[in-house]
Amino acid sequence: MNRSFYILILTSAIAFSGCSKFLDKKPQTEIRTSAFWQTEDDIKAAIAGMYSGMQDVCSTNFLFWGDSRSDNFVDNPKYGNVVYCTNGLTSAINGSDWSPLYTVIGRANDLLKHIPQVKALQPGIDPKAINYYLSEARNVRAYCYFQLVKVWGDAPLWTIPFDSIGIDPYKTRIPVNVLLDSLIIPDLLMALSLSDPNQKTVWEANLGLTYAMLIDICMWRHDNAGAISWYDKLVASKRYSLEPTATWKNLFIAPNKTVENIWSIYWDWTTDGGAGISGQIGAGNTNSTHKISDVIWNYFSATANSKDIRGAQSIDLKVKAHDKTLKYYAVNLDAKGAQIYPANNQANVYFPIYRFADMILLRAEAANDLNDRTTALTLLNQVHTRAGLTAYADTTLRDSATMGNAILKERQYEFFAEGRRFFDLVRNGVVAKVMDPLIKIRKPDAPGFAIDMRTILWPLSITVLNANPKLVQNQPYN
Repeated sequence: MNRSFYILILTSAIAFSGCSKFLDKKPQTEIRTSAFWQTEDDIKAAIAGMYSGMQDVCSTNFLFWGDSRSDNFVDNPKYGNVVYCTNGLTSAINGSDWSPLYTVIGRANDLLKHIPQVKALQPGIDPKAINYYLSEARNVRAYCYFQLVKVWGDAPLWTIPFDSIGIDPYKTRIPVNVLLDSLIIPDLLMALSLSDPNQKTVWEANLGLTYAMLIDICMWRHDNAGAISWYDKLVASKRYSLEPTATWKNLFIAPNKTVENIWSIYWDWTTDGGAGISGQIGAGNTNSTHKISDVIWNYFSATANSKDIRGAQSIDLKVKAHDKTLKYYAVNLDAKGAQIYPANNQANVYFPIYRFADMILLRAEAANDLNDRTTALTLLNQVHTRAGLTAYADTTLRDSATMGNAILKERQYEFFAEGRRFFDLVRNGVVAKVMDPLIKIRKPDAPGFAIDMRTILWPLSITVLNANPKLVQNQPYN
């Protein structure tokens, strides 16, 4: 698919489905779509628009939601906002607006409504292609709702396009478990039945993503047996394996050339503009808003850990300010051997949403929770030794607590700056234990999480609250 071409079509042909405020405004007139949704090219244009929306979701929120509040980063006090790393979120903070996710949900809803109509108009379209388009829409919609659940908890449920008179634009928030059981999991199961197992493009929401999300959701709900069952199905598909040590960097600079990446978000600055994350982690023409934490810096810079190939490929150990994350940039050195970073508006970043190493370590976590330390150790060592490190001995990790800590640490180093760390802390119930001592160092009068565990969730932005009178703010935020 020529994504840029289809996005251009989408911009002019289906603007009705791209409005980020579709939750916020009442429709004034019937929106006519008869000029669109006629051919397979129209479907492809809408699919491209859905992925374009995912680019907007990831641009800066990828780091805000999954890393900024963790022990991976500390906000640069000169250029960033220290409230992220000191648990001081407010309803005005960047990252608190869920509209980008609902924009993508709206586009997925459009696809689910109109693809069958196009099929009826054009019966010659390959039925496998139709089913695959439907599976993509369900996968992406499920992903967006799962992000809403993890970041904000309860959320409004939209399953139809907001495209005609008579649709109430205001909805109340639906409980997390209802969202999971009534939409997210059913969407994934339906995607599973519709997906084409021969489609393996890393840029598309394919069968591997369905399995990965089901594993992730089961672990989020502490359903170890369910996670193991879906993991076994993923392995049985024989689609993925760990990328070799020598080409580990390709996971972030050429994910379509790896055997490990499951789903990545494509970014090309010439058509999409620069990826916003570059201003957070390191760009050539601006100061980073995030600095690498001492936890990460001290580990990767320690002589004892010099064999860990992830260090020098994840952070720029030559920069004394500790504010350059190298992970998403290909090696590009000047005459003095210093990395040349692209300008913020010319940065390409490929966001790794899911990859097989993530699934291996989640499976290890499930095994450890079930006191199967033998399996947990074997799986942990697959990722650990791939990083160039000596395998753990069973005498070293002799109980579930030490094994659990080792898995959590491995995930931190392996998935640094990949939007995983904070959610890992939440899933394992250790946010306050890990973060509160660091928060007190960063800002002695900061409240930490233990005082009010409700602050694990984000506040809703003031813009979202003002737009929908039926919404209630997450407590204890104002």
